[in-house]
Amino acid sequence: MIESTSIRYFRIVTECGSIKQAAAALRIAPSAISRQMQGLEEELSVKLFERGARGMNLTDAGHVLYRYAIENRDQLDGLRSEVEAFDSQRRGQVKIATVEGMLASFLPNFFVDLSGAYPGISMSVTAVGSRDVAEMVGQNEVDLGLIFGRAPRRDLVELARMRQSVQLIVAPDHPLAGKISCGMKDLAGLRVVVPDPSFGIRQEIDKACAQANVRLQICNETNSLAFAQTIVSRTELATFLPRDTAMPSIQAGTLVGVPLRDKRLEATQVTLVQLAARNASPSTRLVAEMLVARMRDNED
Repeated sequence: MIESTSIRYFRIVTECGSIKQAAAALRIAPSAISRQMQGLEEELSVKLFERGARGMNLTDAGHVLYRYAIENRDQLDGLRSEVEAFDSQRRGQVKIATVEGMLASFLPNFFVDLSGAYPGISMSVTAVGSRDVAEMVGQNEVDLGLIFGRAPRRDLVELARMRQSVQLIVAPDHPLAGKISCGMKDLAGLRVVVPDPSFGIRQEIDKACAQANVRLQICNETNSLAFAQTIVSRTELATFLPRDTAMPSIQAGTLVGVPLRDKRLEATQVTLVQLAARNASPSTRLVAEMLVARMRDNED
């Protein structure tokens, strides 16, 4: 498929109409082109040009070879475009806005794998609440967003969803720590530290409590899930988090996750979104495809 020197010279001589003009276009000596044309005719055992006063005209065999030369060049151009696109896919910066819960294990694990496979791609990660994630994606400030729940804007495309059931999170010595699961009625009057209303988790908890007619005793609100976990690990307060968010602390033995028997909280999910009108870069498309695959693999 790679264009040989003799075929390239033949194509340019044909398009220029003479060896002299082709030599000027290629900035080489006419004798070099003449030798290539003579060698090509000897190799194919055919006459390619009729040489006349007005220049060089293709023979029938020359027309056949010229069609081949053009097709070969087009194939080479297509190959070059594919190779360049593949190379650009492996380089660049991808900006991601995410809810804080994805920073505990999901995104760090993803980043480690991404940097190992594609060291030329860097990720810029901003942690904000779900509403702000959607706003940043919608305003074209970031390439991709991970929100809690469904996409709240019509101009966002949902690329993938990953179920992240919300659990009750308590210290190991909390009275509810030993339960296999809890219903919403079991939480009436529970002293809690909760994410502020900008968090999708908080919105789902409020809806679940309202539906069950349960009132929590909110002692603290915060915009940091890490802060909520620290407070819970040191006090009798409880909080609510997707299990994956609290997994490092659960594995370390400083927190316990108790499943909640509530259809709404069992079905909560994280959604990968992108602006519908955005023309994504090759590296962004690659990262999006990898995130979609990882989210499918990490379904509860």
